[in-house]
Amino acid sequence: MEKKPMYVAFPTQKGGAGKTTLTVLVASYLHYVKGYNVAVVDCDYPQYSVVRMRERDLKMVLEDDFYKLKAYEQFTTLDKKPIL
Repeated sequence: MEKKPMYVAFPTQKGGAGKTTLTVLVASYLHYVKGYNVAVVDCDYPQYSVVRMRERDLKMVLEDDFYKLKAYEQFTTLDKKPIL
């Protein structure tokens, strides 16, 4: 059986409507819970909100022992690698 890609978009011109948050939550659900391979394309030029969110989260995990432990627990429990 041939696998076909599925495209999901959360468009709106209104700022602050939660597009980035919804995108990250849905991508995480599809990857970690449903086991799908996921690619996120951030078309919010020039903000690149998803990239900035991921950079902020990575910085927190690398610098704070509490978040290091939580990230370790999450990925060992799920037995999945983080979405890159």
